Amino acid sequence: MTVYILVGLALGPHGLLRFVEGDTALTGAFLGPATQGPLDAIGELAVGFILFGIGAEFRFEVFRRVGPKILAISGSEIGLTALLVATAVLLGTGDWRLALISPALAIASAPSATLVTLREVEAEGPTTRSLILCVGQNNLAALLVFPLLMVLAFGRGDPFAATGLAMAALAGGLLVGLAGAIWMESISGRREMVILGLLVVLGVLGLVHGYQPGATGLGMLACFAAGLALSNASPHAAVLFRYLENTVYPLYVLFFLGAGRDLHVEALAHAGILGVLFIAARSAGKLLGARLGMRMAHWEEGLSPQLGAGLLCQAGVALGLVAALESAAPAESADLRNVVVASVVFFELIGPWLVRRTAVRAGEVKLANIVSQAEASGLDAVRWVWMELRRSMGLVKSDPLAPGAGPTVRHAMRRRPRTIDESASFQRVMRALGESGADVLPVVDPEGGFAGVISYDEVKNALYDPVLRGLVIAGDLTIPIDDPLAPDESLTDALERMDAHRVQSWPVVESGRLVGVARRSDLYGAMRQHHT
Repeated sequence: MTVYILVGLALGPHGLLRFVEGDTALTGAFLGPATQGPLDAIGELAVGFILFGIGAEFRFEVFRRVGPKILAISGSEIGLTALLVATAVLLGTGDWRLALISPALAIASAPSATLVTLREVEAEGPTTRSLILCVGQNNLAALLVFPLLMVLAFGRGDPFAATGLAMAALAGGLLVGLAGAIWMESISGRREMVILGLLVVLGVLGLVHGYQPGATGLGMLACFAAGLALSNASPHAAVLFRYLENTVYPLYVLFFLGAGRDLHVEALAHAGILGVLFIAARSAGKLLGARLGMRMAHWEEGLSPQLGAGLLCQAGVALGLVAALESAAPAESADLRNVVVASVVFFELIGPWLVRRTAVRAGEVKLANIVSQAEASGLDAVRWVWMELRRSMGLVKSDPLAPGAGPTVRHAMRRRPRTIDESASFQRVMRALGESGADVLPVVDPEGGFAGVISYDEVKNALYDPVLRGLVIAGDLTIPIDDPLAPDESLTDALERMDAHRVQSWPVVESGRLVGVARRSDLYGAMRQHHT
């Protein structure tokens, strides 16, 4: 995704092509005024689909478990960021009005950059889920509080009318999402689900713009609400969102190319002391606020300490608020608007890398998605083509998945699997099994050593017996494993082991300690990635 932004920057009026003189086919295709409207429309559609996907992450069954903790983290991060940024702007300008409005511009995160980056590396785990939930809450807070701050700072607009429109957009999105959930009960095919997802997002955006043209913020709120309603009202929502994401990915590519094209890199040179203060205060607020919230929620062990770094992306929402600020108070807000544009450029360039780094350091990204495969070139390329041609003609027998021929279990395993202690109660066992998404749950002893696994077959007998549910603990349900996977085993051997046990996942153990869990789908994905 960062490459798309850089390519767009290079092809934009603020990049390399500013040195190109005259009209060329390339500058006309990418820089001409005729492309501005379509690229803006594509960008709005892409943001709509991204907010639709972020809303889907707010599942009530998940929020009931981690909601209070996420609220503590997000509230602490939003509050500290707002305080530090307001103080920095007040010191830099001496204008209390700019200091009052600046927090709304600073707390907003970039949902597009965050979600797409996490999807690119297939991140999965508590830190990834917390990032998405915090980004959603950041933008909700920014969009809802901005109209009120505008009235207090500049006396522009009606806060009650703006709040009413925001609530109406949320309610409309919820209704459209519920209608989509009802419709989904009568369809099952992939094509029909993709069409339904497209119609929901396009319908929501169409309703918002039909009522109030140009209301991008309201469209984002409505798409978020539609995704939230659909994901909580339909058991098939996860399948729809997976199919839809693969379909609309080209929109994301065009969106980030356009975002790179519109980056005003020269704004960094004119940011001045105020720009440095704003960027430093926003960074400190996100980093320290998230860390403080984790401590308040007593969730320091389960999340990456770098969680705040993954919230630094800043783009579309902040720029939308800057545009609204410009139309309401063009003269009074000029200095702050220039600083926010410079901040967006800075965080748009480094933000995706920070999101990726946060997920990787949390152990929620498979090594196969981090380590790039060596590309063949020159004579090596000719040799591989010749070997593939002979194999296709049946002239040679080869097993591309043989030991030593490609990635190992280490590259495909999930490095931070959900585990449970031997002393855990039956209720905690059931909750952990449901949250892990795997058919076996690894069990660890008090010293952190690997003790075995629990599967649904072991818990089903106690599930319907109230007496047993109150007596058994995780240790009573644990099955010792004498043939766990080793990190350096081949993918073929791992699949054969799973076939023998008739399971979809199996623990990976090294020196008596659990180092990951291998899933069948991840092994096949690593094979496909290696041989394509």
